[in-house]
Amino acid sequence: MAITYEEALASVLPIVRTQEVHRVTLADAAGEILAMDVTADRNIPPFPRAAMDGYAVVWTGRETESAYRVIGTVNPGSTWHGDAADSDCIGIMTGAMVPPPFDAVIQVELSEADPGGGVRFTGPVKRRANIAEEGEDVRKGSLLIGGGTLLSPHHVATLSSVGQWEVPVYKRPSVAVLATGSELLEPWESAQGPMIRNSNSHFLLAALKGLGFTEVRYLGIVPDDREQIVSKIREGLDCDFLLLSGGVSVGDVDIVPDCLSACGVRKILHKVAVKPGKPIFAGESPGGGIVIGLPGNPVAVMVHFHMFIRPLLLKASGTAEYLPKPIHLPLASSATNKSGGKKFTIARLETHGGVTRVAEIPSHGSGDFVSAGRADGVFEIPLGTVELPAGHLVRFYPIWGNFLSKEG
Repeated sequence: MAITYEEALASVLPIVRTQEVHRVTLADAAGEILAMDVTADRNIPPFPRAAMDGYAVVWTGRETESAYRVIGTVNPGSTWHGDAADSDCIGIMTGAMVPPPFDAVIQVELSEADPGGGVRFTGPVKRRANIAEEGEDVRKGSLLIGGGTLLSPHHVATLSSVGQWEVPVYKRPSVAVLATGSELLEPWESAQGPMIRNSNSHFLLAALKGLGFTEVRYLGIVPDDREQIVSKIREGLDCDFLLLSGGVSVGDVDIVPDCLSACGVRKILHKVAVKPGKPIFAGESPGGGIVIGLPGNPVAVMVHFHMFIRPLLLKASGTAEYLPKPIHLPLASSATNKSGGKKFTIARLETHGGVTRVAEIPSHGSGDFVSAGRADGVFEIPLGTVELPAGHLVRFYPIWGNFLSKEG
């Protein structure tokens, strides 16, 4: 019996083991998963900070009535000390510390030179105007980045600002990739007659690299021969994950599940009520690793690397959030689902008149990798739904899109 996509994920995620922790430098932190909470080591801002270039004054409410004497200047990284009368001010630059007794900053645009050598202000100001207060953004000890966060460049800026230059991150699991099928050749080989080139493995290798996985072993292509498949599986079970493509359906040469069983792999599931990718296999190796068998169809491999395998890899890498996150958008035209199960349909995003819609890409099936190459992602037609009308809000997963435009 086929289980649902949600049930399939829920049955494998609990056995996924998080890897050990090591430290990387700030330069290597982006793309890694943070292994501890990061808190503020001091208030942010750490002092009252000028938010404008201008003049710091002691607020009286009478700033426009008479000229001010400029008694000093303070720049970012410097300090100013002294006494000031109500008619005194100091020049101050954006980001500089506002020293006592000054308690307001008047932007330079509201000032003009006074013939007597001072400065006059042409507009009113409120007390504490144009000052970012100490601790206004974050108080010392507050959580800045939670453990389990997949770090992006903007997180690196935060880590830098609180002195985290050696960052604790989770080690990524090791992954082995194996293609099965007597019809397969490598991309550098000449393909004629019934032979086809192996695109699945090289997609998986590229996708793993894009996720930041470095400990990846490519086991090559193995023909539909039980002894050779078993030998390669045993080699791949040394890794934390073994990803296979081909040989998991119900044909005469689909012997991968039996070969996995012969290697001691415990079956967790085989067949998911989803299109593409119904024959998906998932199991646990004798050493506690995860084994995923995907059908040989390229679109199924492309879709379920992101929708099924990626969540498992990310959880093993320590991420707190690992499930695909959809965007809810309207359909450009009606869409059908004759499979009976959940369907992930390849699509692109189209924007007209300020409205973005999900446009299904015509496809000849799960072997049509050319059509998939034009897609930004997939949208979901729920289990049991035969048709969705144009304008219906769907769950769109932007698994491939970069969303750039040639127009401004």
